[in-house]
Amino acid sequence: MQVKNIAIASVLAAVFAGNAFAAQPASGEGPLFLNEAQAVSTVTRDAVRQAAIANPPAVNGYDAATASAAVKSEVSRAAVREATLDAIAHGFTVKSGETA
Repeated sequence: MQVKNIAIASVLAAVFAGNAFAAQPASGEGPLFLNEAQAVSTVTRDAVRQAAIANPPAVNGYDAATASAAVKSEVSRAAVREATLDAIAHGFTVKSGETA
């Protein structure tokens, strides 16, 4: 009798779980923002084209050479390491890794 009750309980749990998920919207369907204002652009296609020609996007503006050129430090790696070790010796705790 107990095996039968377990089987019935598992079937009922699956049915009730299916009903709970059936009330939700499917993926990509919600939430629906239908009350947003619809606006028509007043800018002409030629004006947009002329603005694009006047302000072209940067070519290779985000490559590694540009990024490394922007970050130039006058402090050497050895000086930073020595200052860090000196701060640790005077009680500063470095907040990194799993012990932070």
